[in-house]
Amino acid sequence: MRRPALALALTALLALACRDTPHHHDPVIMGPDEGDVYWMAPESADHLGSGGELRIYVDPETHPHATASFAKFTLGAGGALPVHRHDKTEEFATFVSGEGVAVFVDDDGVETEVRVAPGHVWYSLPGRWHAVRNPGAEPLALVFATVPNEKEGLLSVFRRIGAAHDMTLWDPDGE
Repeated sequence: MRRPALALALTALLALACRDTPHHHDPVIMGPDEGDVYWMAPESADHLGSGGELRIYVDPETHPHATASFAKFTLGAGGALPVHRHDKTEEFATFVSGEGVAVFVDDDGVETEVRVAPGHVWYSLPGRWHAVRNPGAEPLALVFATVPNEKEGLLSVFRRIGAAHDMTLWDPDGE
């Protein structure tokens, strides 16, 4: 998908996600550097390493009436999102840079790995175990939406465990 088509699709998704806001007729346009940024397990306070950078554009905190959440995740070289599932949430994503592996786990615990690159699209049903791995030397980036948008959903978990981009590293022990 060419960049203009991707931008149009993302704008349409943002407009759909915010359709129940008081000004539902007003389009929502956000620049690529807008949104709240969190680092997940970075190598240091100024280097991503094998950790991840999450940029949240739409979630219950930023748009309380949204019916979907939308974000960008960049996974550093050698990094991985562990196998996990969302019991009530569908997940849609498109990979925008880098190369990696999408992992799906069936009901018998068997993993299926699928190579992904820019332009590939991901869909995961609620309750399906899945993961993303970046075995490459370059960051792997994807934009994703979760539907429905829950107040205590996936992105609220990331907000709790992530370190703000301009702060020191998150310390789970509070030290």
